[in-house]
Amino acid sequence: MKKLFLILVFTLALNFLGVAGGVGYLFQSGQLNKAKIAQIKDIVFSKPAPPAAPPATAAPSRDAVSRISLSTLMSNQHGRSAFEQVEFLRRTFDQQMLEMDQRQRQVSDLQTQVDLANQKLAIDRAALDKREKDLAAREEEAQRQQDDAGFQTSLSLYTAMPAKQVKSVFMTLGEQTVQNYLQAMDTRTAAKIIKEFKSPDETAFIQRVLERIRLAQVSSTDGK
Repeated sequence: MKKLFLILVFTLALNFLGVAGGVGYLFQSGQLNKAKIAQIKDIVFSKPAPPAAPPATAAPSRDAVSRISLSTLMSNQHGRSAFEQVEFLRRTFDQQMLEMDQRQRQVSDLQTQVDLANQKLAIDRAALDKREKDLAAREEEAQRQQDDAGFQTSLSLYTAMPAKQVKSVFMTLGEQTVQNYLQAMDTRTAAKIIKEFKSPDETAFIQRVLERIRLAQVSSTDGK
């Protein structure tokens, strides 16, 4: 056992000397330098490269989806002839086109119904607006006739009353109303009533009314 160990040590020593001698020869001849030794070191003691990451799964394209759909569609057609498979595809395509046409007609019918409903709504709204305007016009005309009748009745009454009493009534009315009555009266009757305004308040009131009458006459003259 001891002899076997000595033989093994002797053999390793000879190998080491051979390798050392070879390395020395290469170094002296210029075939081996520090740079090449560093490269050999990197090769011998380099770390193993990390395992490559598995390629990312790309999203299937539209063509791939179509091929998958077609493959799924034809999965139950194995064993049939090419003619039968073509006929099956044709019938399937025709059925899908028919369903699309039906859906398109349904959408078109719904749109037509919506359009008709909108047209009817617009017509009804226009008719309602016209009725409201006609009603307002009739009410306005009725009020005007009533006011005209009441105005004429009051005018006749004020014309027949004594001027002093008419003055007392006018002091309770608005300036515009008194202006309308004085303008509708004949000049002589209006003058008698105006002379009855004697107190400061009465004078100030009738002066404002006369100013309104003057401005109305100037505006009427300019309009002509």
